[in-house]
Amino acid sequence: MVKLKKKERDKIPATTREEARPRELDPDAMIQTFDLKKYYQITEGIIVKALDGVSLTVKKGEFISVMGPSGSGKTTLLNMIGALDTPTSGEVYINGINIAHMNDEERTYMRLNKIGFIFQFYNLVPVLTAFENVELPLVFADKPKEEREEKAHRFLDLVGLGDRKDFLPSELSGGEQQRVAVARALVNEPAILVADEPTGELDTVTGMQVVRLIQELNEKLKQTTIMVTHDPDIGAMAKKTLRMRDGKLFDSVLN
Repeated sequence: MVKLKKKERDKIPATTREEARPRELDPDAMIQTFDLKKYYQITEGIIVKALDGVSLTVKKGEFISVMGPSGSGKTTLLNMIGALDTPTSGEVYINGINIAHMNDEERTYMRLNKIGFIFQFYNLVPVLTAFENVELPLVFADKPKEEREEKAHRFLDLVGLGDRKDFLPSELSGGEQQRVAVARALVNEPAILVADEPTGELDTVTGMQVVRLIQELNEKLKQTTIMVTHDPDIGAMAKKTLRMRDGKLFDSVLN
C-alpha cells in the first residue's frame, strides 16, 4: 500500500480506448502484456498497486505457472488475462487482439469462446449433474443440442469421468469435482486455460493427480495454460514458472 501526494495521484492513468496503440507483437505468442497496471484507491491519498508494470509473453501451447506470496498480484494478473477485469493502464493481447479496452459484451464473448476457467472452489452448480455442469458453457454459447451432448460426453471421458456423468457434485469426491471443472473449462475448446489455485481445496495426492491431468491435456490439446499456485511442487509441473512480488514479475525459471 502506497500513500501518495495529490500531484502523484493525478498521474495515475485512466483506462481509455484511445490509449491502445499498435504493437509489434510476437507471432508465436498467445498472451502478451505490456506495462500492465492495476491500481485501487482505498481512501483519499492511499493507492494499492495490485499490478505495477507487468510485461510478459506466453507462447502458444505453453504451460506456465505463476507463484508468489499472498497479495503479490497473481490472481489480479489472471483476471486481466481472463478478461474478468480491466487494467488501470497497459495492454493485454490474446492471440494478437487487445482485450484491455473491450466493453462488457466483448469481454463476455472472449470468456465464453476463447478462455476456459478452473477455480479453487470448483464452482459447480449443485443441482446439476456432472454432465449438465460440463454442458452448461455450451448452453450459454447457444450451441445445438447434438453438439452439446457430444462434447459433454467427450470431455467427461477425457478426464476419466464418463461413468459418473449422472452424479451430482455432492456425490463426487473433491478430486472428481475438480475433474468435472476441468472438463467444463475445456468443453468450448478455448485457446487459453486459466487455473487459479486448482489444487487449493485438495489433498496433496489428489492435487498432483489433477495437475498431472491438466499437464497431459495441455500436451494433447495444445492449449495455452496459465496456472496460479502457492505450492512449489505443483508450480514445477509447468514448463516455466514466473514469480511475482509486490505487483511485479521478478523472476522466470524453466522447469
